[in-house]
Amino acid sequence: MTALDEVSLGVILLIIGGVCTGIQGPMNGRLAISTSGSFSAFLSFALGFWPLLIYFLADTKGGKTVDWPTAAKHTPGYAWLGGVFGGIFVLILTLVIHRRGAAITNGIIVVTQLIISVIIDQYGAFDNTQRDCTGLRGGGLACMIVGIAMVTLF
Repeated sequence: MTALDEVSLGVILLIIGGVCTGIQGPMNGRLAISTSGSFSAFLSFALGFWPLLIYFLADTKGGKTVDWPTAAKHTPGYAWLGGVFGGIFVLILTLVIHRRGAAITNGIIVVTQLIISVIIDQYGAFDNTQRDCTGLRGGGLACMIVGIAMVTLF
């Protein structure tokens, strides 16, 4: 068991992640106004590369704790492409946030992420743990959809 398996630490890190994504969009959007959306998205990934590299090197002792041949052989091809979706996400967020506002933009993103996540859980897609979409989960999802509709329309 690692420190990240502790529920309280995991929740704290997720809250920090939510704060970071909530701030990142408006900051990237502001840079896009002065430069371009493509540059702002590019710079976001270029700057984000460094803390990720430092963590990767520390976490894997410079990559030595990863069995690269086994990982290459047994990891499905799609698993290596997550960053493509992250890049598309940052670019779209950068282009839209100053036109629609932070609350609407992030609200639609969060609800969409939740819908996709419930579908992924329902089918255990991408080797995730399968979790049924119960009535309560569906009801919670419906409340989120109604909530973002209210934020968007009023």
